[in-house]
Amino acid sequence: MKRRRRPEKEILPVDVVTEEILTKLPVKSLMRFKCVSKLWSSVISSRYFSNRLRTVPSRPRPRLYMCLRDLTDYQNSVMLSLAPDTTSSCFVVDHDLTIPRLGGYFLQYLPGFICYNFLGKPRIYNPTTRLLVTLPAAMKSNNMMPIPTPPPGESIKIVAYYFGHDHVIDQYKVLCSTGVRLKNFQEIRSEHRVFVRKAGGRGSWKKAAPTSPADFLPHIPLKGGVCIDGVIYYMGWTDSYNSVLVSFHIRSGDFKMIQVPRRDGDELPGRVKNVSLIEYGGKATIIDQTNLREKGRLDLWAVEDAGNNKWSRRTLVLQPSQLHLVNNNIIFNVKGTTQNGKVFLIPQDLLSPFHILWYDLQSNDMRKIEINGVPDHWFSKDKLKVKMMLMDQSESLMYF
Repeated sequence: MKRRRRPEKEILPVDVVTEEILTKLPVKSLMRFKCVSKLWSSVISSRYFSNRLRTVPSRPRPRLYMCLRDLTDYQNSVMLSLAPDTTSSCFVVDHDLTIPRLGGYFLQYLPGFICYNFLGKPRIYNPTTRLLVTLPAAMKSNNMMPIPTPPPGESIKIVAYYFGHDHVIDQYKVLCSTGVRLKNFQEIRSEHRVFVRKAGGRGSWKKAAPTSPADFLPHIPLKGGVCIDGVIYYMGWTDSYNSVLVSFHIRSGDFKMIQVPRRDGDELPGRVKNVSLIEYGGKATIIDQTNLREKGRLDLWAVEDAGNNKWSRRTLVLQPSQLHLVNNNIIFNVKGTTQNGKVFLIPQDLLSPFHILWYDLQSNDMRKIEINGVPDHWFSKDKLKVKMMLMDQSESLMYF
């Protein structure tokens, strides 16, 4: 009696598994499926697959990350993950994704990454993969930073980190800008270093300088930058009356500087706290909320032609029925924009009940969004700083 031959098992090609199955799964499921086999782990962890996943159309899932830090206890910090409640207009803390003792303050957001500074070192964190990368400080030794620390009380020294990615060459870079102001703006010194991430996870800081130093003034950098189409932007001031927008091209390494529009009699130190740099409509945009509380007015300055120092201005005035949202004792700061043109305004202090404002720049509509689930003990602290950042698409497999 002849034995029947078992039909051979059909094995799906790797490209079919990748293109037709894996790219359609949520990122959290992909992280679990890395345990299926070494092949799946290799495919899911590859940079090719991470880049391919970014091209798959998906529904944006806004998510807020909230950093709470007790100033009386440096180690007492927590990062809360908040997701929108589908049944009401609020965000709710996802306690399963709460990360204790992460430390540091948010500096910038790159798609899929939270970038922040901790103990003088830049850190890049992926909330989905839970991967944390700590880079060496740019000022590791005096040989690396010729700008001396000024005497206390006479001058200030600011060190700011900015993060960027060029999707054309798929390269990440970190820019460190250091500025020193001596004796009430009588002299300003500045210098820049760039950290290039190389294969194998290694890299180093290298000194960078503008190709046209005559058109590039020493400046004090302001914390908080944006990266648009492979160009890092950040603000700085060159004296007490003039501020500039600095750009750094990741691919070419070129620096540029353009003057920020200024009103007559407007001193920068008093204005800095009311301006933020955002991406709006694919352009570097300065949003000025100086007149938001009293007049309900928001001014937007967008870069139209950096070569000719050309800006466009747009003024938004709140609807009278919504003016009460900002005309109160709560101080709000702009922190992040969504892909469809919404701006988040975050309270400076943690108050109970806690809420944020969601401002749609397209329709000129502002809404109040409640934040639920923050642990009660945080509201009882005397000295507390709260930092929040919007991540429009929270899930990403990208590796720094």
